[in-house]
Amino acid sequence: MSSQPPRPPQPAPASPTAAHGSDRELRADARRNRERVLRTAQQSFATEGLGVSLDEIARRAGVGPGTVHRHFPTKEALYLAVATDQIRHLVAEAHALAATSDPAALFTLLSAMMASGAENVAVKSALVAAEFDLRTAAPDVAADLTRHVADLLDRAHAAGAVRPDLAVDEVMALVAGAFAAIRHAGAESSRERSAHIAQLILDGLRPRLR
Repeated sequence: MSSQPPRPPQPAPASPTAAHGSDRELRADARRNRERVLRTAQQSFATEGLGVSLDEIARRAGVGPGTVHRHFPTKEALYLAVATDQIRHLVAEAHALAATSDPAALFTLLSAMMASGAENVAVKSALVAAEFDLRTAAPDVAADLTRHVADLLDRAHAAGAVRPDLAVDEVMALVAGAFAAIRHAGAESSRERSAHIAQLILDGLRPRLR
């Protein structure tokens, strides 16, 4: 009977713990890449307009084009993700302001919202043109921001820091109007001019002098 050569040792199967850890690492890496692409896209669109290609954004973010196209198959998907990500940052800022006792925290948040909108006005306009509405496309994050604005408005009302007849839906409408005003004035690329327009609107929310 012929002898068989010894079989080489087979690698041990990956333990469930090791495989799970690898999955976590992959997910964390994908999440970091996505965030890097979003930051790069936001900066590129704000400074150069919407003509920057997905492949160019990939190059600037230091990732492969396939990574960008996998997360954002279309420009519109990227626009929506950029706008939603900015709202998430505003929600985080609102949460921090809610932890303070500043009666004027509402104005701090609204200033941040208007500044963010001014930087991303081209993206917001593109979403409107594509008939995207963040309130329906990302309802949870939009509702979180509105809720924080309402809470800070209640605090400002209690301190007499805003007009007594001001409602939260009017505040949100005025913020949206600020984006339109900034675009109409051609002030998207000027932080000084866009901040001045925002301040004019915010001054209208303060109590009227008797």
